[in-house]
Amino acid sequence: MNKLKQKTMRQIKINSTTGSELLTAQNVKDYVRIDTTADDTLIGEMISQARIWCENYISRDIVAKNRTYYLEKTNGVFDLPFGPVASISQLTINGTTTTDYEILGLDNVTIELDQGPAERVKITYITNGINNPLIKQAMLQLISVYYDNRTDFVTGVNLNELPSSTKNILTSFKSMFV
Repeated sequence: MNKLKQKTMRQIKINSTTGSELLTAQNVKDYVRIDTTADDTLIGEMISQARIWCENYISRDIVAKNRTYYLEKTNGVFDLPFGPVASISQLTINGTTTTDYEILGLDNVTIELDQGPAERVKITYITNGINNPLIKQAMLQLISVYYDNRTDFVTGVNLNELPSSTKNILTSFKSMFV
């Protein structure tokens, strides 16, 4: 058996974003001290970019989403990525919808199938998102860096790393799933 077949395939997809951004352009402009409306579109894009970076770093949804997760096979217990989970819309095993499962964990991210091991598991769920002042602060710091450094380099300065304070703030929210 080749190595590709031995690994368990898993995929995750965002079906839709159901929540709204934590920050507004005005929040960012106040933080960065911008007095003009000339960059409002750019700032709006940077808000989304910073949120996506933060979500990927902590492996949790900051803005609520509808997601689908697929597992080729499971031992019957698995964690859903990017919780906290608000609700499960549908769970199918081998193409057949089932309600024979239990939701476990503080953020409702662990699923235990009543039947035990299963193949071709597909689950559609809604995440809550996280609205927290520390996450807002991390995003503001990250957006400030994006805004001040809109190119890959500045003469005489090497920019390789995000500010450590952004990562330090987010570390307490980080999920070890991904």
